[in-house]
Amino acid sequence: MLTTRYKTVLNRAFDVPARWLARFHLNPNAVTIGGVALVGASCLFLLLTRRVIPFCFLVLLASLLDALDGAVARVSGRATKFGAYLDAICDRVGEALIVLTVASVTGYWALSAVLLVGAMLVSYAKARAAMEVPVGNLEWPDLMERTERGSLYLAGLLASRLVGWRPLERDLFWWTLVVLIALIYATVAQRLLRAKRLIEARG
Repeated sequence: MLTTRYKTVLNRAFDVPARWLARFHLNPNAVTIGGVALVGASCLFLLLTRRVIPFCFLVLLASLLDALDGAVARVSGRATKFGAYLDAICDRVGEALIVLTVASVTGYWALSAVLLVGAMLVSYAKARAAMEVPVGNLEWPDLMERTERGSLYLAGLLASRLVGWRPLERDLFWWTLVVLIALIYATVAQRLLRAKRLIEARG
């Protein structure tokens, strides 16, 4: 929701580092692939070391790099439709890698599977609607977009390692997953209702 509503402001924030990177004539698609590669390396690090706190900061760094690809494309005049498509594909791959890796370390497989299916549905609900009628990205300011999901997910994972509080004998990450699942499926419903309205109005 915040990502869509404040997209212009966020774009301006990334323009300065993007201009610096553009001086090196980096291909924006290379930045995109570099971001998902860093996610993969972070996941491998977690699997090998079980060190959650450094993993969270590595993923945060990868997320910042992911946010830069579009900015580099924009300021260098190299934005393409395929670049946007590649970015969306890499976003899904990165999100799945993170959730599956953390599930392997925490053992929360069932909750992670439900969360991951919901996250994919949030993206698909929008993409499938766009196959039926023309829709713009700014028409989807929904509750749990990818940035919001990722931020809450990492915050809960980090808090579970820094805070020993265990309500009902469950750590804070377990509760984070439960809350995220509720919010994600509420977003799926929100997008279904919006898609219905847009398709009926424009179809």
